[in-house]
Amino acid sequence: REAVENNELILHYQPQYNIHTKELTGFEALLRLVNKELGFIAPNQFIPVAEETGLIIPIGEWVLRNACQKNKEWLGRGGKEYCVSVNISAIQFQQRDFTDMVKRILEETKLPPHCLQLEITESILMKSLDENIRILNELRGIGVKTALDDFGTGYSSLNYLRRIPIDTLKMDKSFIDGICLNETEEAIAEGIIQLAHKMNLEVVAEGVEQTPQLEVLINKKCDKAQGYLFSKP
Repeated sequence: REAVENNELILHYQPQYNIHTKELTGFEALLRLVNKELGFIAPNQFIPVAEETGLIIPIGEWVLRNACQKNKEWLGRGGKEYCVSVNISAIQFQQRDFTDMVKRILEETKLPPHCLQLEITESILMKSLDENIRILNELRGIGVKTALDDFGTGYSSLNYLRRIPIDTLKMDKSFIDGICLNETEEAIAEGIIQLAHKMNLEVVAEGVEQTPQLEVLINKKCDKAQGYLFSKP
């Protein structure tokens, strides 16, 4: 609560690149907390507490508004359009006015809807699949992009994957870590990429840290990547 009141929350941005053209295409907004007494506190420590207390609702709205404002600022410099990605928690996504809140922030910040992408995980999606599909369709209706985050670590059911209206699959770092170690890991990554492309989905590889990993992803025709090889958040 003090972190919210004292403005100790900050957003860092990790760039995403088209790995074939080497172009910067967008950023993922990542929430950080720096406390005056405790110093840096990792997201996996403070976000679960925020969810338990319900503070994730105002925090999530703050994150979305600030990420949209920042992207609008970059857009206003007359350069290329970038897409900013924002992670959405289960509690946020289940709020009745979630889509209205997204619309309101886009109107306030004057950010074009296609310059915003919302990321949800498989575990969030499966909690109430039919209702969540309805919300995703509403978001698509206003022009906002959606991504399935950490793909491959949860249910990974092809049955639900063919039903959900998303634009992007984000391949989890756990697959990238082993992509150069053995043929099985490489084959799984290739399978995810091919499946996504056949469904007209874009693929973003997370956690790319080494040049050999990038070379495999280029060879397997992955679309985009982010990670410490390019830049830390």
